[in-house]
Amino acid sequence: MKFTQYLIIALFAATSANLVVAEPAHHDKGHHGQKSDHHKTGGEMRGHKAHGKEKGAVHLFSDHWAKTLTEKQKFDVDEMHLKVGQFEAVQKGKVKMLKAELSVIAANTPVDKKSMYAKIDEIVEVKKAIMRNRYDHIAEMREVLTKEQRLSYDAGLLKHKGKKH
Repeated sequence: MKFTQYLIIALFAATSANLVVAEPAHHDKGHHGQKSDHHKTGGEMRGHKAHGKEKGAVHLFSDHWAKTLTEKQKFDVDEMHLKVGQFEAVQKGKVKMLKAELSVIAANTPVDKKSMYAKIDEIVEVKKAIMRNRYDHIAEMREVLTKEQRLSYDAGLLKHKGKKH
């Protein structure tokens, strides 16, 4: 295979993976929309299983970054999330449209491989833009957080290891 084909496959695989997207600044819902007592004062979690741990388990990071945001930080974070969400909605729409066009090309007889590969390249470029935007957002988020908040935020990023949250 040519280097560019490897690159396309690698980029496609990387962008197809679930990526980290920071949570809204002041949510009070759990991981799946349930009310959460996940971040109790001091990190204690009595009467609640802490990510598979027994009752009374203590979080390594007691204060979640979102719970400690100032009003200004909350506004800035909400504004960033809105911008990221708008960008992603448009780009994901483009990907769906390009995939539909790719399906039409693939269903033609004979298949025009040159057109098919060009359409795949277009899809990869849009997905690359989405991924860059997400990681630009992470960098932007880190800039508005204090050192203590970044510790909690970064721990969340590493905990999820590239999974969309």
